[in-house]
Amino acid sequence: MGWAAVLMIKPLLATVAVEGLYWLIGGGLLYTVGAVFYLARRMPFNHAIWHIFVLGGSIAHFIVVFKYILPIAVID
Repeated sequence: MGWAAVLMIKPLLATVAVEGLYWLIGGGLLYTVGAVFYLARRMPFNHAIWHIFVLGGSIAHFIVVFKYILPIAVID
């Protein structure tokens, strides 16, 4: 999750549409921004704000899989 997709960047660039990569990068950015709020221990509701960003990142990654990965998957 998050930036782990960087480890597989070459296969992603070869198979996923550019729009899908934008969603993937957006999801990673949402996780990263959420981590900043999570680390802000003195901020009220920081944990709830972190959860909102994690939810956003998860939704972005779901969209990538559902809209850009599943249609190109080969099922025998």
